[in-house]
Amino acid sequence: MNTVTVKIESWEEDSKSLVCRFASDTTASSNPDDYRPVAFQPHLMWPQATTSDDIMTNIARAGANICQEIANEEALNSDAAQLSVYSGLSGQTQTFNVADIQEPPAPEGVAGS
Repeated sequence: MNTVTVKIESWEEDSKSLVCRFASDTTASSNPDDYRPVAFQPHLMWPQATTSDDIMTNIARAGANICQEIANEEALNSDAAQLSVYSGLSGQTQTFNVADIQEPPAPEGVAGS
């Protein structure tokens, strides 16, 4: 992804939210209006961001993640085999031992440990 287009659609006074739409060079459309709106409460999410530029930068960072989700969803919509795997899980019940599903710790010296 090289570009993210941010459209601030509106300000919701009651919730103190900015309603935004996003598109990127990896989404099927470059028009943010083609995608769902997302609301952000910048005073809660980025209290250190006090200028318009700071707020827009933080919204754009979040928008890059949202655009990646959109691109993943668009790819899934054209993957009949994967859709079949997901839909085949409907109605299933399974119990897991927590010890069997915990992620193993990262090896020493590996980032994140």
